[in-house]
Amino acid sequence: MAEEKERDYWWVVAPGEFLQEKLDEMNMDVNEFASRIGYTAKTVNEILKAKCAITTEMAFNLEYATGIPASFWLTAQRKYEQDLMRKQIKATLGDKSIWRNSLPLSELKPRQWVEDIDNKEDNISPLLRFFGVSSPKAWENYYCKASLKVAFRISLAEAQDPYAASVWLRRGEILADAIKMEKQNDKKQRIVIKKALPQFIELASAYGSKSTMGKPGEIDEGMVKLQELGASLGMKILYVQNFKSAPIHGMARWYRDIPVIQLHDRFKDRKAFWFTFFHELAHIILHGKKDIFIKNMYHGNKNPLKDEEANMFAQKCMDDAFKTQP
Repeated sequence: MAEEKERDYWWVVAPGEFLQEKLDEMNMDVNEFASRIGYTAKTVNEILKAKCAITTEMAFNLEYATGIPASFWLTAQRKYEQDLMRKQIKATLGDKSIWRNSLPLSELKPRQWVEDIDNKEDNISPLLRFFGVSSPKAWENYYCKASLKVAFRISLAEAQDPYAASVWLRRGEILADAIKMEKQNDKKQRIVIKKALPQFIELASAYGSKSTMGKPGEIDEGMVKLQELGASLGMKILYVQNFKSAPIHGMARWYRDIPVIQLHDRFKDRKAFWFTFFHELAHIILHGKKDIFIKNMYHGNKNPLKDEEANMFAQKCMDDAFKTQP
């Protein structure tokens, strides 16, 4: 078992190894073979030792001399280069267990958001693919370095758990990317969304009376109707379960120039869900397109005045939605 764990996952095979096997099979030495394909013995030796890449011209010459199709040699060369690069990347990653273990793995694994999270490769690359970054350092630069806030617009460096927060935010991006939607003029879109406010309030009134919500991942009728109404207005509404160490309630942002509201998918109190929604909706309608607003989490660039304005907006909507209820 220990030997299996220590085994190199990438078995890198150079095309020269296949050529050597063929030469042995044909009982032919390097000098004769070189003369048959029009190259020097030195060049053939370099192919055998993986010091020379097989070009398209070489591949056809090898086909004529060995009977093995040129496509085989080109595929073998490409696969060798890919496997070699993976091995080199693995070496540069080194021991990144600290970064990996800082992520909320115990909660993340059951959700199956990251494909092959415990793979035999290096167990880091699946997480890098999930975040869409090339290294843990790139993750830090994107999510935590204020100098790069032009890309992400905020810094999570001061968050209680920037690792868990980044997973929640990234999951929302992945879900948002999966929803195809046309960009619109943001000023006109804000007006359209604001005009639809009575419809949002009506939904809250109809579906906001339950005391609790379902299990994580369960989307009830009211949540579906809310998504549908948002989509009809060119706005994406997403539901993403948060983490114990990053109990984020909601987020509002313009992601790829489309308004996005991301909400935790389960609240102990249903009215808290709707209050959070209206709070985030206020940010979309009233505040800057370049800002990211995250509720129930401190982060760099947090604006208390805009948050208070969003709270007042949300409370007004809640009063209108439940004014006839006890």
